[in-house]
Amino acid sequence: MKSFKSKKSKVLLTCLAVILIVSILCVTLAGCKKPLAGETPLGVYFVGDFQKDVSPEKLAEITRDGEEIVSIATALNKAEVDYKSNPAAAAAAIYATAVTNYNNVTQTGYYVLTDALVNARGTNVGSAEVGIRSTYSSFTGKNGSFSQTVSGVTKLEGLGSFVENLRSNFGYNIQSFNNSNFSANKRGPNGGAQFPSEADDADVYKYILGAYNRDLSSTNKGKNVNIVPANQQSDEKPLPEYEQPAGAKYPDNSTLAGKTLPSFNKNREAWEPLNRIPARYWDGDKIIENHAVVEGTRYSYGTYGAGFAVYDFSRPEYLSDDTKVTYDPDLDLWTVEVAVKSDFVQQACEFAAGDLVKDTKDYIGLKNAAYTEISCKFEVYGDGLIKSMQKRDVLNSNEKCPLTVAGGILGDCKGGGTSSNTATMAFSYSDSDTDANRLAALYWPELGAEKIFKDNKADTSFKLDLSGYDDFNSYKPVVNDLLKSFKNLFEKK
Repeated sequence: MKSFKSKKSKVLLTCLAVILIVSILCVTLAGCKKPLAGETPLGVYFVGDFQKDVSPEKLAEITRDGEEIVSIATALNKAEVDYKSNPAAAAAAIYATAVTNYNNVTQTGYYVLTDALVNARGTNVGSAEVGIRSTYSSFTGKNGSFSQTVSGVTKLEGLGSFVENLRSNFGYNIQSFNNSNFSANKRGPNGGAQFPSEADDADVYKYILGAYNRDLSSTNKGKNVNIVPANQQSDEKPLPEYEQPAGAKYPDNSTLAGKTLPSFNKNREAWEPLNRIPARYWDGDKIIENHAVVEGTRYSYGTYGAGFAVYDFSRPEYLSDDTKVTYDPDLDLWTVEVAVKSDFVQQACEFAAGDLVKDTKDYIGLKNAAYTEISCKFEVYGDGLIKSMQKRDVLNSNEKCPLTVAGGILGDCKGGGTSSNTATMAFSYSDSDTDANRLAALYWPELGAEKIFKDNKADTSFKLDLSGYDDFNSYKPVVNDLLKSFKNLFEKK
């Protein structure tokens, strides 16, 4: 009698054995240090000038030529909306104005820390849950742009010890820099992402959002780094405004199939509904929408005019009267707590769903997933600049989904979703926070020396002048006083 019923079973056992051997080696050799996932202190969202407003003079200085920044009072007045009697319409106008204004300033700093719990039901080993923590940051100012992503797995449960021991192998760690002379990007090794608390690491505030990967700083040559002179970068044709035909429907294999796409307004005012802009690329003269496809389900992703704006909260008809709008005259600050009508949750969260599916596809391929919960609170200064945003998403699928974690060897599951996906975003517009050279001096100082350019066969004259900037050792970050007035939606009770 044969011990196994099929060749597939033999392959599965072989794969499990290989993973088990690798995991044992990782633990034995201490080559796979477990990621440290402490309680990230709230102060990381208030380092330097983050969440501070700017003076009228500074705002005028950083406003793009030919554009204007619309204040919230002006927006509500033009929209003829009273925030006390009609909070849904007021919230929509405030959101639209904040997104529009964000695009009309020349220097911005923005970062977000996300915690997601991805669950799978009915797997070969029962139920499983994966915790993912990621940080994304983007800074653009007069010296160019700097960006960093650090992510890691904080939890692997229900998948067996052979997979759980590999927790530190998952993650994504990248940095990028570009100015008028060159662009540079590098990717560090997977895993090992560190998310310390104040008790774990006294230097927690020195890191962007308190997150780091020690090996990322030593990844400075070879295939992990790419340096391209500005004059050799691809000269892509500028994308026109995307305009879908009036009455156009979502694709048949989309989660919103049959529903009408929001209309496009070429001449919209700042406070009016935002335009839906899918991620897209040129194919000759044809514009192709870029979709994420899982098991025949098409998820769209894109924005409503700014990188952080993946929700459409700009349409009053989407929002319920449970939406709350308050104003603090001492801080000149508007706070909006969004409540979306159940009939419009999928439309309002279309791109957010695509992003969530894309970000979690390495763990589970969600099919026809729908939002079951969305809550969001954001703050906007009276001058129209966004200060912060906090959100919680719950996405669920009751259909058979591929369980892609551990290379897909665990097969399919009977359903799953993001049982809780929370994110906190913070914004800054100051010279210091948006200075790409200052950030390079702290987190990629090798760009200030010739060696990295020589190693990558690039012009050594591209090296940055980082004199006068703090290096990591001398950097003494300061958490500003606005922390005292911040209410954390996700504070553990």
